[in-house]
Order: sequence, then structure tokens, then C-alpha cells
Amino acid sequence: MNLQLRLIAVIPVLLGQWAPAIMERGDYPWGTKLRCFYDDELQQAIGPAWLLNLGPTGIRARIYPDKADQLAVKYVFQDAKSPAKGLVAIGDIIVGANGSKFKTSHRFGRNLPGGGGWDGPMLELAGHLEDSQGTDGVLKLIVWPQGDRQGEKEVPIQLEVVGRFAETFPYNCVRSEQMLEKLCEFMVMDYESGNWKKENAFYGGPHNEGHQMLALMAAGIPKYDRFVKDHISSYYGKRYDPAGGGFQTWKWGFEGIVMGEYYLLHQDRKLLPAIESLTAAMPLGSRHGNGIYTHRSELNLRLTGRKPYASIAAISGLQMVAMSLFDKAGIPYDEDLRQTIHQHYLNSATESSLNIAYAFGSADRFNDADITHRHAILKLADKSKGRSGKGPGFVVPTGMRDLGEYEIFWPTKADPRWKPTDWIAKEAGTNIVTELKDPGVVRVDRNHPDYRQAPEPTKPYKTTKSGGHLAPVGMGALAHLIGNRPGSWDYLGQHAANTCVVGPGNIFDGHASSNLSAFWAILGAAQSDRPEALRAYLDYMKTFLILSEAHNGGLIIQPWGRDRPGSNSDVSYGPRTLATATGAIVLALGKRRLQVTGANLGRTEEADSDSRLRSLARKARTLPGGHYELLSEGLLSTLIELSEAGSLEPLAMELSKARAKVWLAKVEDGGRLTFQALQSDRQAVFEYSELAAEDRTLLARLVARYRPEDVEAQATAGIFCEMIGDTKAADSYYEKAGTELKERLDRMFEQ
Repeated sequence: MNLQLRLIAVIPVLLGQWAPAIMERGDYPWGTKLRCFYDDELQQAIGPAWLLNLGPTGIRARIYPDKADQLAVKYVFQDAKSPAKGLVAIGDIIVGANGSKFKTSHRFGRNLPGGGGWDGPMLELAGHLEDSQGTDGVLKLIVWPQGDRQGEKEVPIQLEVVGRFAETFPYNCVRSEQMLEKLCEFMVMDYESGNWKKENAFYGGPHNEGHQMLALMAAGIPKYDRFVKDHISSYYGKRYDPAGGGFQTWKWGFEGIVMGEYYLLHQDRKLLPAIESLTAAMPLGSRHGNGIYTHRSELNLRLTGRKPYASIAAISGLQMVAMSLFDKAGIPYDEDLRQTIHQHYLNSATESSLNIAYAFGSADRFNDADITHRHAILKLADKSKGRSGKGPGFVVPTGMRDLGEYEIFWPTKADPRWKPTDWIAKEAGTNIVTELKDPGVVRVDRNHPDYRQAPEPTKPYKTTKSGGHLAPVGMGALAHLIGNRPGSWDYLGQHAANTCVVGPGNIFDGHASSNLSAFWAILGAAQSDRPEALRAYLDYMKTFLILSEAHNGGLIIQPWGRDRPGSNSDVSYGPRTLATATGAIVLALGKRRLQVTGANLGRTEEADSDSRLRSLARKARTLPGGHYELLSEGLLSTLIELSEAGSLEPLAMELSKARAKVWLAKVEDGGRLTFQALQSDRQAVFEYSELAAEDRTLLARLVARYRPEDVEAQATAGIFCEMIGDTKAADSYYEKAGTELKERLDRMFEQ
């Protein structure tokens, strides 16, 4: 079954013509300028244009609402790498491919039944592209030259033969591995070429930098290790000032996640001062430490007297993911802040979905549905009043009790954001007062006590609906599932993951940055415990990869699903690298190298071999009799050798026999292993023979980590992983061991 038919089987695609939505009013998005160095040829030839990319053909097109089952060609690249050059022309209409006419129409807009996304001729073309690239590379387009139906002809276009995606994509998939390396190569090339100075690609906002760094780390391609390490070294000297300006709270989240993942991979202690500075700033950046963030830090707003923007759940989600990584690494952080953000996620949960429409439910502690942060600026008659005792930016401990007479300076009826201010006097006992820099001027924040505290769940949610703002939902899945914290956190994390996985068509329907939404929704969905839904979701992602692949490198931001002019900033922030990082993170799921991509180092056998993962991988093979014992003896000998050489380092692990995170401190002849707690000097000694299978697997992976160039260490780790059913991790290690050794292992298992 080809990709198109497989997707139609699981994703409802309604037939017939659909009326245009806001997307088609005027010329949005088709006339939007795409700020991209690699698309200069297009914009110099036809002017500002944000068009659909038809895979690596070199063709850009649009869809008209009254002909939504056709692709109207608007540009064909004329460089030497463009396969369609001289074969297809501007004005041609593409109505099918490989002998089949397009059967379905595209639906404009977003939040549509079954999701918006790329249904219609785009979805069908993606299936034909995969069919062609999986055989002889010839894509046979059915074309009406200059729109002439009577002149219909077949136009063969030669594409690169790259093979098909595996049924288990992106796991155990050769094409995924190859495409991932190409995308990583593009990101590194783009940065080193200096093109980012022209289109602001690598530093096009903290999400672009953060996404690319995570994608490169998740890929784990050795030739880019130095590039990643050199960039990480720029984090060593970072110090976070909560009183500073700019949209820094976004950077805190992205940089915290990057540092947390890198530390878990390499135990790079040079990052600890920066992380310590960040964890100290995080609570000061949220509103009175309540876990609610806006673009600027709360302390900066208090000091400058600026008016805060609305609550942004994604910023809180980023902070929580970072703290979950710090928790797994044994690095101190503000547990109260993490717990508070957890409560905001609980407040936003219904039985059917994790419902976050930009801000958390009841996040501003109001007793109404207003998501705007309600506050006011007061001028006091007595300028000696309203002092915090600590200076501007700090809370006045007596609140409004001793302010005396005052004048409401803001809001005023002249301001479009004006709302009644009767709450200032009515709720004087609960309002929060902050001293500002001008004498006798204070800020009052509403802090109404009617704040919903949703109870912790005691059983799994049903999760039947998705949404259109999935970035914070995906973040919530990761923040709650990283570390395998049992009970209500696991229920809520799976609820978030399943909210993402049931709505693949909504993936790019986030606010402001469609790729911010997609990147985190993908990572969240990948944690779903619903194998069939996850399989359908991942198959849907193939369409994004196939259609977005550019003929001249990287992936292109597509204009699908966006229906509001000015609401998608991706076209201004280095679009090739943003979309390329999103595609790379999909493909890197197969590596399971980072916590956010499903790494399970230190998880229990039960967690590592759950039905979700087993459904996406091959079945584990049985090791011939006696081989496991010999392998275990060899592992113990290697551990003793590392211990005697003084090579053991405090690498965090979660041993099944220990309640807290530990590290392997010593291994003695006879098989006595000493483990030490990360947060204290307490030690525990176990006999090697007492260790469970998952513990020995963990130690084998530890040896492979110490000896990354030792192919036998990689192979050994793979065999131990296979013995506990984790064939994905096993295959990853076998690939590192090399083709020759992998073939020998295959013959051994066949005995």
C-alpha cells in the first residue's frame, strides 16, 4: 500500500470542493515575502511569493479554492539542480501523477474536521513522490499545459532514487538515516557558510537556534560532534539576569533544554554555573513565582513599569521541560516552580483533551475567563507610601493596606485595553502591590483567590480530541514523562501526548510560529501509548518530509494550514533552517538519543519494552545457550578494568535496586559493585550476580558510552538491549558497531 492510500485509510479525507476560508481572502499567503537566501531566484523573478513546494522537483505551486484538486504552477527553478527545468512551465496545471488523477480536494483553513494540514492533491502527490523515488526515480506528472485540458500530457521528471521509508519509519529505516544526515549537513553548512548573516537563520529567534541544536544532538552523527561541542562552549559563560530586557524568557527555556540534554549526554560540568544561574532566574521571571510567563520577565516588567503581554503557556512548558531534565541529571532547581506549572497543566485538562488555547486554563488566577493579565498603575497621594523595603521591582509586604489615597494612572478609557477597575478596591485584601522606580508609583496585580486547583488524576484520561495550539501540549507530555515519574504525572503526560497524536492534521496550526508548534507536537506525540494512532501520526509526517524537501537543500516552510495574515513569523526567521530542524527531529526519533526523543537510559525493563515501542520495532531474537553468560562475564571484566584505571565518572543512572539516582563508583574482583548517590556520600554495594537484566543492560550501555570508538563495546550494548526486548536501542548500537560486525551478530542469532 503506498503512502497516500495508507494515510487515507487512517485520516478522514472528505471528498468534494470546499469553500475558501480566511486563507484565500486577498492574496495571503501566496503574496507573502519569504525571507530565504536560497529562494532569491524565485523572488527576483516573480516578486514576493510564499508557495507550495512540490518535493525535490524544483516546482512551486498554489491551490485555488474553486479548483482545489489541482496544483497551479507558479514558478520552476532554473538552476542546474532543478529536475523540472525545461519540462514544466509557469501557468501549467498539475492534475495527477504516475497514471492517476488527483481524487480529493484541499480544504483551506485550520482546526477542520480530521485536521487541516496538507490533505487533497498535496497528500496524494506525496504518495506518488515516494513511489517514484522508491523505484526508478521517474515521477510522471499529468499536466495541462497552460491550463489547456485538451492538451493533457504526461511529463516524466527524473528524481534521485532514495528508496522508500520503512514500515517502521522513523525507526529501523535506512531512508530516515540518510535523510537525517542530509538535513544535518544542510544546517551545519548554512551556519558555516555565513548565509545566516543574510537571513538570520541560525539565530533567527531562540526557537530556531534551540531546535537546530536539539536536532543535531539528537542525530548523534559523529562528524558533527565538534560543531555541537564548540557551540555548547558558548553557553559556559552565560549568566541570566531576571531584571534584563528583551524576550528573554523564551531563551531561558530553549537554552535550559539544550544544556540539560547536553549535560545528560556528556556530564559536562562546565555548564553547571550557567544552569545554576538559570534556575535562580526562572522563578523571578514568572508572575510572582506562580509559573505564568509572558515575553519579558516579571522582574523586568516591575522595574521598568512596562505593561505585560498575555500569558503564554509555551514559555512555562519550556521551563518545565528544562527542569525535568535537570531533575533527571540530579541538578538542583526550584521544585515549587515545577510543581506550580504542573498544576497549570492540570487546570487545563479535561477528560477529552489537554485544552490549551495559547494560555493555560485559569492561569491568571482570575474568577472570569479573561486571559489578559489584569493589573493597574497607581499614583499615591503620599509618595512615602508603597515601599517594599528592598527597592523598585519588589513586592510591598503590606499590600494595599497602607497605601492611602491614590489615583489610577493606568488603565484609562482611552487605552484600547481598558476594562473596569472596580476590582482594585473590591479585592484590596488579595491584590499584590509592587514598588516601581518613580516615588509614590506602584503597580497592583489582581490575585483573586478563586483559582481552580484541579485534583491529581487517579486513572488514565480518555483523550479523544486534539487542538490548534499543540506546542505547550507537546512540551507538557515531555515535562511530565521525562524521568518516568509514576502516578498522576504519568497520566497527565500521556494525556498530553495523546492530545497531540490524535490530531496530525493540526500539527502546523500553532500561533505565531508554525514550526514551534510542529517541533514540540511531534516530540509529544512520539510519547503516546497508543500504537495504532502513533503509527498513523508518523505516516502522516512522511508527507511533510516528502513535500518539503527542496531540490537545492534542506526543507521549506510550507504555507499550509495558516489562515491569518501576520500570524506566522516563520517566513521572517530563516525558513529553511526552521523547517529543516523540524524534519530532522522527526527522523531523529529513531535514534532515541535525547530525553526529548525518547531516550530510556536507566529506565526499567517494563518501561523500556512497553507495547508502544514494541509495536514500532522488530521482535527481539533469542541468544543461543551459554552466550549470555559469557557476555556477562566479559562485561564484568571490562567494568573492573575501567575501575582499576580510574576511568569511572559520576554518570547518573537509575538502578532498579536504588531509590535515588546513583553512579558507578567502584568495581572489584569477585564482582562487587559500589554505587554512590549523586546528592550525598551514601553508598551501596551489590554483587554482580544480584543485578537484574535491565541493570546489566544499563552497565553495558555505560561501557559503550565510555568507549564510543570500540565497536565491540557497541555490539555488546546492543545484545544486552535485545535481551530485554529493546530492539530499537539494540539496532542503534549495531549500526555503530559497523556492517561487518553486525553481519556476524546476525549469524550468531540464527544459530
